[in-house]
Amino acid sequence: MLTIAIIGKTNVGKTTLFNAATLLKAEISNYPFTTKEPNEGTAYVSDACVHNELGVEDNPINSVCMDDWRYVPIRILDIPGLIKDAWVGRGLGNKFLSNIGQADALIHVVDASGSVDAEGNIAQPGSGNPVQDVMDIEYEIERWIAQIVIHNKQLIARETAATSFEEAMTMTLSGIKARLPAVAQAMKNLDLEERPISRWRRDQTIQFASELLPLIKPTLIMANKMDLHTAEDNIEILMNYYSHGLVAACSAEAELALRRAEKAGLLHYTPGHEKFR
Repeated sequence: MLTIAIIGKTNVGKTTLFNAATLLKAEISNYPFTTKEPNEGTAYVSDACVHNELGVEDNPINSVCMDDWRYVPIRILDIPGLIKDAWVGRGLGNKFLSNIGQADALIHVVDASGSVDAEGNIAQPGSGNPVQDVMDIEYEIERWIAQIVIHNKQLIARETAATSFEEAMTMTLSGIKARLPAVAQAMKNLDLEERPISRWRRDQTIQFASELLPLIKPTLIMANKMDLHTAEDNIEILMNYYSHGLVAACSAEAELALRRAEKAGLLHYTPGHEKFR
């Protein structure tokens, strides 16, 4: 089953989004490290069901069909909020980053309303910087990946004697689900494939980690708290900054309220749809 990790700073709405996606009751509070262990649950990716097109009656085994939409299960991890210097172990950082390493893809939740400060504390709406928040989290993950490479330079050099450089690097990074094509592409993009690991400077190793990250962890930027007026300008800034990637707008609290109301039988709502009745 595909594993997706929900990441971001504290107080941006990660656990609310997790609860909305899974309908579990993970703790939601406005202070750092409310989540000390990853919450784990099952959510569903939706796509149009083909039973009408094929003219058959569907009988799904590993998924659900509802209102002509097929829902395929995925494993969701709610990763505790990362803070500055997580990559050197601050705030249980290495533990949380290791959890991220187990994911196949990431949902990076940011507070589009700018209601958290650089440390993830609640702040005046509009005072925060969502783009910087994205950059801060990416910085921590990239430095963590680079540190893995730096700590294993001698091992990589020894393995290179028996196999290719790219394969030796892939074996070292297999614990974070790095695959050979991605590793080879990142090296090629930076012209590092012919440079022995012993001659990689620290800045080159960090550049490699930065190049590798989106290749091994495809990421959706989830701009949360769009129900607050200060989010309108920030979503445009986020989309311009991440023009090469995926940015989606949401209100996790609104989605959670709708999911719970639907579960209680108060209304009819198909998860992720714009309308309910």
